[in-house]
Amino acid sequence: MVTGQSAISLEGIEKTYHRDVPLHRWLARGLGMGGHTVRAPGEPVPRGAVAALSDISFQVGKGEAFGIIGRNGAGKSTLLQILAGTLQPTAGRWTVQGRVTALLELGSGFNPEFTGRENIYLSGSIYGIGRAEMERKFAAIADFAEIGEFIDAPVRTYSTGMLMRVAFAVAASVEPDILIIDEALSVGDILFQQKCGRRLREMIARGVTLLVVTHDTSFVLNLCQRALWLHQGRMAYLGEASSCVREYLAAMSAAAGNEVARALPVESDLPAASVPSATPLDLAASRRLGDGGLAVEKAWVLNGSDRNSTVFHLGEWCTVVLQIRAQGNVRLASGGCELRDRHGQVMFATGLRVVRRLIDQIPAGESRLIRIRFKLDLAPGQYSLDVGCGAGEHDDNTWQRVLGAAVIEISAPPEQDVVHGLVRLAYEVAAYRI
Repeated sequence: MVTGQSAISLEGIEKTYHRDVPLHRWLARGLGMGGHTVRAPGEPVPRGAVAALSDISFQVGKGEAFGIIGRNGAGKSTLLQILAGTLQPTAGRWTVQGRVTALLELGSGFNPEFTGRENIYLSGSIYGIGRAEMERKFAAIADFAEIGEFIDAPVRTYSTGMLMRVAFAVAASVEPDILIIDEALSVGDILFQQKCGRRLREMIARGVTLLVVTHDTSFVLNLCQRALWLHQGRMAYLGEASSCVREYLAAMSAAAGNEVARALPVESDLPAASVPSATPLDLAASRRLGDGGLAVEKAWVLNGSDRNSTVFHLGEWCTVVLQIRAQGNVRLASGGCELRDRHGQVMFATGLRVVRRLIDQIPAGESRLIRIRFKLDLAPGQYSLDVGCGAGEHDDNTWQRVLGAAVIEISAPPEQDVVHGLVRLAYEVAAYRI
């Protein structure tokens, strides 16, 4: 957030839709004859009504990049339409300070029979910018969109990627105070998406406020300072972007449970192994999710000598050992781990389900060991380790995740190769004389 001033402020926003409204009620509403009822925030939803949004309150500072995430039907697009002024809430108050440019639906505001050039001028007039000013901006818009001679072809002939290129180029060129985007950047090729990301960072640096709805959590992690997770029209989490994404992904993983295809091979005769002699991790302060019918009882992080270590050199092998215990009889059991970077992005994940091997069954009260070994060819830095286990398919599904079980630090001695990027892949480099 650039300043302490708010560009967007919402208090108690609600949006309710009514089922089976009689025709005469719609006619009365259209004629302004008392068909619209405003409820006080928190008042019970009338019978036969559906609440798309309930008690939404937050602020977005000027110059802040703010993300909104959630599953389909959570109310994300409804909320953006209210902020863009295209939809009225049923209850609540909201203020938006500054000129707003919104990309709510791909191609909205474009006339399909007009050319790209004509639609650029049309968009300018919608945003209150005269034709002379848009003519001065046209060359930069066309250059950014990179659709060549198609700029003079009817928009109805455009692909979704081409349409997004023109729409974003216009939105970024009209110098808005607030830019609202609803999934518009999810289409198009990766190079243009990266180009849009660079332009958005430039706009944020200049003080433009960004509000974006997306299913791309990596976009939120890399661009947004804060985020809101909407669930069934309510605020499930509001806070720092990486924390919000982490909570959302953990919940989505929980919702998916441990569902597996019956065709997966199972291990019914496991070889024997000893519990590590090293001291296990202290998991007392770690947050646990799930019902715990199959639980992570103990966990170890070991180096190449099977000794406790959470500090490794680049390229060293790390071993994660899980001792999982069944509270009742379970079947089709699995266990695994994830490494996340400081933004909460998963850098590496593996386990029994990933390698398509499951434990046939674990009787009540018994434990099993899962040993996972991987090479740390990651850029130097700190990474958090999540561990978990699960069993069953549908009705007998049970699971547990332990968040932040350990923090693993990777360092690189001066004599080691530098990792240019996030990971170090196996590679070959050669030069030739011709």
